[in-house]
Amino acid sequence: MFNLESKIIVITGGAGLLGSRFSEIILKHNGLPVILDNSPRNIATLKKKLSKISGDKAEFHVVDITNKKKIDTVVNNIFKKYRKIDCLINNAATNPKSNNIKNNFENLSIKHWQKELDIGLTGALITTQSIVKKMMKQKHGNIINISSDLGIIAPNQKIYGASKKSITYSVIKHGIIGFSKYLSTCFTNYNIRSNTLCPGAINYKVSKSLIKNIKKLIPLNRMAKTNDYDGIILYLCSDLSLYMNGSTIICDGGRTVW
Repeated sequence: MFNLESKIIVITGGAGLLGSRFSEIILKHNGLPVILDNSPRNIATLKKKLSKISGDKAEFHVVDITNKKKIDTVVNNIFKKYRKIDCLINNAATNPKSNNIKNNFENLSIKHWQKELDIGLTGALITTQSIVKKMMKQKHGNIINISSDLGIIAPNQKIYGASKKSITYSVIKHGIIGFSKYLSTCFTNYNIRSNTLCPGAINYKVSKSLIKNIKKLIPLNRMAKTNDYDGIILYLCSDLSLYMNGSTIICDGGRTVW
């Protein structure tokens, strides 16, 4: 059903938890993932894993998405090599630990605030600006922005104890939805569309007590697995979603219903 053959799909934060899964599932469906990530270690791990699926088909770039000059260079090289960029997945973000009281609102430093927003929002702006220029030239493009269920609702701070979920995460994830909706109205004359995916909390390196508390907030009574988003990301990347634009898809086990 989902054939991504010949599609060039750039993924920021492409070697992280969700990004690596997106890269893998795109590759398995004949797409060509171009992974941008600032972690050489994560890149090396993912490169080894993906090579077992399809040799050296995937492409990797260690790059800081907040550095406009470096992003422009990488994007120019990608476009020169493939003559197109079909899709951009803005996935890069940080997820500050909820067990650090330094991240609480009253303690948060401006330096930390700025760093988080630079990665989660400014990085998306810089990467999208660079890639959308190529999409305008080719007169088509598909932008997928990864937000969160906490881009829809506020975090229930009661489940985190003395340390709270950082405000930066909520601000970034709410901001990504607005960013995506704005883009959806800007470039329709060039056949460029933009949509948002809001995934729920993933059961990965989470304490047993937090898992127990989060499960109580989810009607399906479990946290997500990374492969719970396979079908949605494949749909959004594929031509089956050609009429979808400006939409926000929530996949969170029902958490935002309450």
